[in-house]
Amino acid sequence: MKIKRLLLVVTLIVSPFILSSCSGSDEAENRIEAAKVVESRSNEDLLNDLYLASDGDIESLSRILQVTPSSINRLRNGKTVATAKFEEKVKTVAIYYYQNDRKFSLLQSALDEEYGWYDSILNFPSHHPWIFWIVNIVLLLILAFAAMIAIWPILAEMLIFLIAWIVSLICAPDQMPDNFTNSINPTIEQVL
Repeated sequence: MKIKRLLLVVTLIVSPFILSSCSGSDEAENRIEAAKVVESRSNEDLLNDLYLASDGDIESLSRILQVTPSSINRLRNGKTVATAKFEEKVKTVAIYYYQNDRKFSLLQSALDEEYGWYDSILNFPSHHPWIFWIVNIVLLLILAFAAMIAIWPILAEMLIFLIAWIVSLICAPDQMPDNFTNSINPTIEQVL
């Protein structure tokens, strides 16, 4: 009886990994498609897409692009034009964004230096939904059969997310200093 339960749990945990496809050609096709989308769009449109994807978090977008928020706002609104070097940087970031299912949190996790361990925990369900739901379903199934044993892992999971959420509130990054609110940054933007 114990062997059957163990076999059931192992099967439920291992099956998503066996059934998932790991094709390199799909990734290459995805990158080519993302590059085509990015090349067909203007720098202003790409910045607006990234701004909307960030839900208006101009600070995070500024850290990712390594510029000041005022420069991004001027470029987004068409008041200035990006230099060739910065335009390439925006395209590179946009390709990564489009290639990763248009998830800004994946872009943040890769390129934002202020992205902390607590953000990784809070974004785990959206970054790895299969793992998250399979583990939770297995825990709920165990809870259904052995109530007192499985309640502790569920409570531990809830505690981990609660701690990560509280730490994310406490450790939120400070506002970025912006030395270019009244002037343009000549390495990033040009006057029309």
